[in-house]
Amino acid sequence: MLPLLTTPRLVLRPALPSDTEAVWQLLLLPDVRRFLCDDKVLPRDVVAGIVAESLALAPGGMGMWMAEQAGSMIGLVSLKTVPQVLVDLIPALDGEAEPTIALHPDAWGQGLAGEALSAVLDHGFRALALPRIAAISDVPNAASAKMLARAGFRRTGEHPGLHYRLFSWMLERP
Repeated sequence: MLPLLTTPRLVLRPALPSDTEAVWQLLLLPDVRRFLCDDKVLPRDVVAGIVAESLALAPGGMGMWMAEQAGSMIGLVSLKTVPQVLVDLIPALDGEAEPTIALHPDAWGQGLAGEALSAVLDHGFRALALPRIAAISDVPNAASAKMLARAGFRRTGEHPGLHYRLFSWMLERP
């Protein structure tokens, strides 16, 4: 089971099947889906599959957490193996773990994504003993690139993507 993770301002609780609607509503927002979903509107059943996949990963210590601030859900953060669609584009990422963060636009610009990322990185390195964690960001997503750099990731390449060009990033265990 995934542990509860906390930061100074956030509670990251393991996602539940009942969170499917909230995840879907978050991913419907144009500013959220722009980079995270390559600007595609994901059908609700696809999002239900994402949540179900997350729940299946939980016994191994990976999966999805719902990010809550003052008792309100403001987004999600996950840690999972890089999906095959990205491995097909960047073969060096095969088998690597990757975080994903999606916050409601009202929560942007406050450093909350960095807090959530830090908690998930700590979990990956300490609890899961991962030797490194990979990240992928869309080239035009400057905010994501800045956050990854602040977290200590180093950019390892630029690659063709499905919608935008991609940067690959890597962070070694401290």
